[in-house]
Amino acid sequence: MARASLNDIALRLGISKMTVSRALRGGKHVEAALRERIVQTAEEIGYRPDPEIAKLMTHMRRTRRVAAPLTLAFVWAERSSQEIERSSWSQQLVLGAHRQAAKLGFQLEEFHLAARGMTARRLSDILEARGIPGFILSPLVSRSRGHVSMAWEKFSSVVIGMGYARPQLHRVHHHHYLGMMTALRMLKKQRYKRIGFYCGSTINERMFRAWSASFLAHHPLAKPGELLALRKSLSRNDFLQWLRMAKPDVVIDGGHVVKDWLATLPSSRRPDHVSLGWRADMAEVAGIDQQADVLGAAAVDLLVTQYQQNERGIPEAPRIVMTEGVWRPARMGFHA
Repeated sequence: MARASLNDIALRLGISKMTVSRALRGGKHVEAALRERIVQTAEEIGYRPDPEIAKLMTHMRRTRRVAAPLTLAFVWAERSSQEIERSSWSQQLVLGAHRQAAKLGFQLEEFHLAARGMTARRLSDILEARGIPGFILSPLVSRSRGHVSMAWEKFSSVVIGMGYARPQLHRVHHHHYLGMMTALRMLKKQRYKRIGFYCGSTINERMFRAWSASFLAHHPLAKPGELLALRKSLSRNDFLQWLRMAKPDVVIDGGHVVKDWLATLPSSRRPDHVSLGWRADMAEVAGIDQQADVLGAAAVDLLVTQYQQNERGIPEAPRIVMTEGVWRPARMGFHA
């Protein structure tokens, strides 16, 4: 004969299985008369609790009450706390990561490799001692910090950006090529032709020249020539000299470096300005919102997938996840 179950009692009395379970466990929210009927019916049909199921349910209830979310790490490779506070992009990035971690049942704790006395090996020891199984590494800007000597074999890991990180790991980064293509398409709709791009060469090289390649491939002019200006170092004098020579109708830059320089020009000689790193606090400048919060969330998704699949160490086939930006029109003074 099949073993009598809680469901059998519930069906006989026309009540829920949860009510039967609460009554047999002495729950306070079941009326005395109903509890007596439930106990009597259980005896009549020969119900006996399954000790293994009871053990499992007790463990699950206890775990829900006391277990804290598992901690994952967000490691700032280069930036100090003060630099992060000044960077809206960095704040948006880590906020998106925190939100996604909480959504998936984890918590995120931030660590700083640039802190005094901190090394990659020491941080590895700290994470291991804390039982933190994986970390996200923030974008690496300088070549000198490219080789981060973490104890990779002990952790799941994700690197943000296409920078100089070694060894080759799973990465997430903004689709810079698509961002430039989108900006050019929006400007061409507004009938701009002399579209200039003024940018630092180092940041362009760090993304494998995605911005310049897209600029050349999608520019409305077959030969943009001097409208592409990549500089090892940017300066106001160099920028103004380039404007006089190239005569762009609109200037694209990687951030907001040229914003103040343009403001010094008379309105009759001032080209429009578009940024590939749109910022909410400078919304008068149109451009590509890289959606750093989406990027941070994608990094968490990739890290959690590794953790759940018990993947540790340097991957044999590193995956690259790219996230799209969105075009944000200027809120005032610009109609693209």
